[in-house]
This record gives sequence, C-alpha cells and structure tokens, in this order.
Amino acid sequence: MNTSSIVDIPKRAFGPNSEDLFGINKYEKGLIKFISNADTPITIAIQGEWGSGKTSLMNSLQNSLCGDLNNIKSHDKDFYGIWVNTWQYSLMNSQEETLVSIVTSISTQIMSIISTRHEGAGQKIKNSVFNFLERGTKAVAKLAAEKVVDGAGDVVDALMDREKANQTIKGLRDDLQSAITDCLEKDASNGQSKKGFLFFIDDLDRIDPPAAVQILELLKNIFDLEKCVFILAIDYDVVVKGLKPKFGELTDKNEREFRSFFDKIIQMPFSMPVASYSIDTFLIQNLQKIGYLSESKANESSIAHYLSTFCSLSVGTNPRSLKRLLNTVSLINIISNEEDPGDNLPEEDFRLLMNFALICIQIAYPAVYKALSIEGDFKSWDENMARQLKLRELNELEKSKLKESEEFDEEWEQIIFRICERDTYLSNRAVQISQLFNQMFKLVPEGQDLGNIMSELLTLSSVTDVQAYDKPKQAINKGKVLKQFTDDILPQLKKRLKDPWPVVRRQSRRIVSNAYISYSKKDWNDCVGFSVEPVKDYIVLYAWYHPWAFKVIGNSLLEDIESLDLRSEYESLKQDYKDFITRHKNVSFRYTPLEKSNTAKGYHVPLLTLQIVFNGAEEIVQNEGIENSANIIIDFMDQNAKLKKLMNQYASKLS
Repeated sequence: MNTSSIVDIPKRAFGPNSEDLFGINKYEKGLIKFISNADTPITIAIQGEWGSGKTSLMNSLQNSLCGDLNNIKSHDKDFYGIWVNTWQYSLMNSQEETLVSIVTSISTQIMSIISTRHEGAGQKIKNSVFNFLERGTKAVAKLAAEKVVDGAGDVVDALMDREKANQTIKGLRDDLQSAITDCLEKDASNGQSKKGFLFFIDDLDRIDPPAAVQILELLKNIFDLEKCVFILAIDYDVVVKGLKPKFGELTDKNEREFRSFFDKIIQMPFSMPVASYSIDTFLIQNLQKIGYLSESKANESSIAHYLSTFCSLSVGTNPRSLKRLLNTVSLINIISNEEDPGDNLPEEDFRLLMNFALICIQIAYPAVYKALSIEGDFKSWDENMARQLKLRELNELEKSKLKESEEFDEEWEQIIFRICERDTYLSNRAVQISQLFNQMFKLVPEGQDLGNIMSELLTLSSVTDVQAYDKPKQAINKGKVLKQFTDDILPQLKKRLKDPWPVVRRQSRRIVSNAYISYSKKDWNDCVGFSVEPVKDYIVLYAWYHPWAFKVIGNSLLEDIESLDLRSEYESLKQDYKDFITRHKNVSFRYTPLEKSNTAKGYHVPLLTLQIVFNGAEEIVQNEGIENSANIIIDFMDQNAKLKKLMNQYASKLS
C-alpha cells in the first residue's frame, strides 16, 4: 500500500500536461480562451459548493495564464497574476480591518509587480496606498461602527459620500489605473507585450456572507480598471445570504433585487461542472493507491462501473466528498486486514463493491445506514421494521401510487420511501437511494444470503459510523467469540448429527463477523451461519439456515404450494417450527418461518433465523452455553431436514 489517506487540498498547477482525473479539461481550456480574449474590465465568478474544485481550477488558470507569481523578473505569460485568500485576512480581524487589509494587499502586489518589472515605476502607487491606510482605515472603522446593522454595501456607499474618504479612494483608483497602463505600455515597448492583470480572489464563501458582499462592492468601486480581470470564488447563494440584512429574506417579489446586485458585480458566472465530472479514473487510481483494489481488479471495467454508480447515487461527484469517502474506505480496509493477518484469501468482487456501497450510504445517508444496522437484510424489511423505525403508515392510495413506480413497487422499497420522507434532503434523493439498494442486491451471488453478507460488512463499516445510542453496547471481539464457539460446538454436532446430515464441517476458515458450519460436501449447499451482536445489555447469537429453495411458478409461495398439492405438508412443517419455539424458551425467530420469504432470482427463499439470547459473550462459550446451543441447533437441523424433504417434493412435482 502506497498510502493510507488521500489529502484534501486543492490541486496545484502541475502544468499543461498534468493528468485530468475528472475529465474537465475542456471547461478549463474554454475559460482560458475566454479570459485571454475578453474586453476589460470584467469580473468572473467561479461558483460551486465547498470541495467542488474552485481553488484547483483557479490554480490551473493561474498556471496557464500567469505562470509563477514569484518569478516576475523573467515573466513570459500573457497576464500578471495576483492572488488573495480573503479567509486568511478575515481571521482574528474585524470586518473593517478585513476590508482594508484586502485592498492593501491587492494594491501592494500591483506595486511590487510594477516596481520589479520597471524600476522606480511603483512609487506613485506606494504613496497612494499609504494615504489610503492613513485616511481610509479611520473612515472605514468609523463608518462600520455607525452602520454595523445597516447591511451590505453601506460601508462603501457611506465612504463615497464623505469627501475625504471619497478623494482617498478615488486617488488610489486613479493611481492604480495610471500605473497599470504605464506598466503595460513599457512592456510593449520592450517587446514583451502583456494583456493585463488577473486577480484571483479565493475563499469568499468561507467568510461571513455580509462581509463577502462588502468585499465585492469594495473591489467593484476600487479595482474596476481597464486591463484587469477579476476571478472570484463565490456562490450566488453566498451573495443572497449577505444581502439579507439589506433586502430581507429572498422571495419571488424581491428576487430581482438580489439578482440585479449580483449582475452588477459579476459579468460572467461560471458554475463548476460537478455533474459532468467523470470520476471513474479518480476513484480507481486512488482505491488502488490506498490498497483497496489490486491492479487486476482496477483494470476491470465492471468494477469501475459499479464504483462510479454507487458514488453518483450517494456522495455525488464533489471531490472533497470523494476524498472523505476514500479515507473511510482505507481505514475500514486496514482494520479488516488486521482482523486476521494470516488470512490471505482473495476478496470476492461482490464483497469489495458492497462494502464500498455501504460506506457510501453511511456517509451520504446516515438515517438509512442506521436502519441497515438494525436489519441488514433490507429485502426483508416489512411492517415490523416500520414499527421499529416508528414510520408512519401509508394509506391505500399512497401504496397504490408507489406500486406504479419501479423504485417503490416492493414492500422493502416502500420502507426506504417512508424513511426518506421524514427528511427533506433524503426525500429529494429517495429514488437514488432505492436504485442504489437495487444495484447492491444485483451483486449478491446465487446461493448466498443477503443478510449474512450485510451483517459481516456492517460490522466492518460500523467503526466509522456516527450515531447516538440510548445505551452503550457491550464491546466484544466477534471473530474471537465465533471462532471459540465453532471450535467447541463442532465435536458435539459431529457426534450427535446423523442422517440426513452425514457431514459436519466448518464451511470457511475465515471468521470475521460470521461463521459457517456446513452439512454437505457441496459448498454452501446446506449450512448454518452464525453471528453475534451486542444489543444494549445482552448478547444475541444468531443462527440461520438459508436453502436456495422453491422455484417461483406463480405469484406467491403459498399459491405455488397449493398448485402442487403440498398444502398439508406445508402446514405440518409450519406447526413443527411453532413447536420448536415452544420447546426452547430463550429462542425466537425473526419472523414466522415460511410465512415470509425473500423472492430472488426466480426462487422463494425461506430465510429461517434463530435468536438465542445470552447475558454476555463469555456465557456463549461456557460449557453450559455450548451444550444448550448444540441442543437447539440439532433440533433446528431436524426441522430443516423436514424443510429439505418438502423442497425435494416440490422439485419432484415440478419436473
């Protein structure tokens, strides 16, 4: 593994040949051509949410159009570049101090460029800047104190109304224009023609919105100069928030006022093309970098397709969100590999992908992940699950409308819909969430249990989950408990289980959060799975039998049973399971056997899951606990032998 984390910093300008991981070179090249040929003055707003790549894009523009900002003497690009990080100036400073510091920084950088290129040419600006600092700072501070509640723009408006401040700012503006024009003319006469100055104003969306708006007005009034292009990293939403003290809450009636202010300052808005980002290359390269994907898996197009789909349906394509996702995947992968360092079994593709999807859900949709932590087998979600989650009931009309939709026509999908409707963000993404779950289910191999797989993967991803619990859960090492449990119970099962279960063996030597005991020479044909889960102040040992069972021939399992004249055998088997529960007081089923079954890949699949309750992990592996569990499992397998007999009768009648 080359690294364990992906650093969340803006991309530096690596030159025109740097790799385009998101496939947005065409947007960057378009902006470069636009800026190179634009009439001035002009102001461009680079818009986008936090982490969308605004600073990275500005770095690339600076590199292409301005080159190294520190190498002014041998400058060979079309524009001189000036960079201001507004957020840094706002730290530990008052609003008026921030405004003055930004104006001073820009003016000083212009002065430095001109004096470096043409010796002695920057003195006039220097005097003007000192004059501004002496008079402008006092005026700004006084006006800010007087009009602290009046809203954006008042500082500038008031400054311009006062003769002394007005003359100070006008003098600075005129001197800047004169010096810039003179500098460019001297460059042209020396055979080093330049197009102008580019000003990069970054991180405006990180400071208080009213202050950001005042900075915009100040820049407009002072630096609206010929041969100058301003490139601002700011969202329209920030402008709206900053103007609320002046215009009030945004409504349909006053929206024009907000828009007019934005249009007055900004001549060209450019939104980061996040929706157009092609994230496949970025994901694959970085997942390989953190050791989650091998080189061979990284070259499989189907894996890239699923990874990209899961991201698009959850965290989206925002680079910052993707980096957080990758760091979470890296940590979980490291912990997984540390669980059993001696186990070098290859990781199946579907587990890699489903684990990745679960982490996407955890980060993007915590409420949905919480539901999965209650019951990982999402295909079994029903009204019992709805009651646990305290979801409202759907009326018949709502159910009817949902069934007309491909994303919500099944009961478990309607549970997702009901989870989502309680939150505006989730409600707007309910369709995407349903699609994501369906994509996950497509990955489950035939013959393997969704609940099993999800239980194991949820155990891994839970270490990075942020949830509040009413009561702390008991801390246990699941792999260690299950290994000891299966080591101790196997001899008893081998001794006491006979026909029709002649084989009793451990199905897989890898034990992380699930263990399996097989009763057939054929892998996964007849096996019981085990897991342990702390639930508040007690421990539950789960045991499940999951045959790949009855072929679907009609609308429901019961209808198919009746059509093959097996109803009496079916009812007898149901009664046997009820008697089983009566015999074992500390055992329960998650739901009544055979009345509820998953339907998948053309089969009715009766997932029969026991819950055996213990006071603690140590009780599970004590002699009494082992003996009690062995009795329950032997009885359980007797009932499952009858289920297998019914399955064989069912298959025989079909043939």
